[in-house]
Amino acid sequence: MNARAERLFAGMMALFVTLVVLTNTVGVKLFVLFGVTLPVSILWYPVTFLITDVVSEVFGARRARFLVVMGFAMSVLLLAGSVVGIALPTAPVYPLEEDYRNIFGPVWRLLFGSMAAYLLAQMVDVQLFHFWKRLTRGRHLWLRNNASTMVSQLVDSVTVNMIFLYKNPTVFNGDLGDLIGIIVSVYLFKVAIAALDTPLCYLGVSLASRFTGIDPRASERRSP
Repeated sequence: MNARAERLFAGMMALFVTLVVLTNTVGVKLFVLFGVTLPVSILWYPVTFLITDVVSEVFGARRARFLVVMGFAMSVLLLAGSVVGIALPTAPVYPLEEDYRNIFGPVWRLLFGSMAAYLLAQMVDVQLFHFWKRLTRGRHLWLRNNASTMVSQLVDSVTVNMIFLYKNPTVFNGDLGDLIGIIVSVYLFKVAIAALDTPLCYLGVSLASRFTGIDPRASERRSP
């Protein structure tokens, strides 16, 4: 790729990894919107699938998979950092040890669930995106953007919430019915976002193509 394409890809990867790390930290909180319980991460995590789709379309499946792997690697680093931070002896002058443990203590379970869901969902997204791209011969970006994201978001929503929230009283004191309600609500919210971000996907592909000079139709030929 040319220098402009490399810079754009590096910037998109930085944004992607930042959103993944935010999901695994700040995103743990649950909030209520119009009577529906949702995690804070719902505000930005769906954007990672938009980024993956734009990268898949412009740079190809190989680069998209690399993006996913880097997000996973940084999640592992976050997990390691959390474990070390909790294990280190607390200074007598630091009064927030209990709060620190309450916040970062459950992170290992969130990260385990998030990493499992993340790998499954993102890889499914990339594979389905290129499946639809081959099937439609590069046409109908709206179809592969929505079809790949809707399936992958279902995989993500079920996996991460079952692992992180089920029988985890530190952050969730509801029953299985409440959990299923959260999963359904989160998934429907993600589906709505996926439908609404279709114009952004077209815009992102168009801007990236113009900036880099890459023809998106050629990315399929470059990708295994």
